[in-house]
Amino acid sequence: MGIDIYAEGDERRGTTNRGYIREAYHGEPYPSFHLLPELFEAHGMTRIPSATLRERLPETLKRARERMRRVYELTDENEIEANINQYTDFVEFCEELEDKSGDPPTVSGSW
Repeated sequence: MGIDIYAEGDERRGTTNRGYIREAYHGEPYPSFHLLPELFEAHGMTRIPSATLRERLPETLKRARERMRRVYELTDENEIEANINQYTDFVEFCEELEDKSGDPPTVSGSW
């Protein structure tokens, strides 16, 4: 079980993490709670401007690195970065969606 988050128009059936965030319930901190608090408050679906996501990204990545070190006991920086790229990919995908449509992307999730 875990947290699954999608951006509308994502490649859900593909193998890429682009437009998709997955966090297992292995322990805090949960970076997605910082990146997408509106999603959790809305109980599963909302629109969030990509500029807001971009603004939150640095702190989200900080929390993701902390989680990789604390929860998964990773020490290799390359391995840590490979594991947290999903947050940057997600924000970039949301920016692309908003650039194309002119509207904030719809974000949905289940947990």
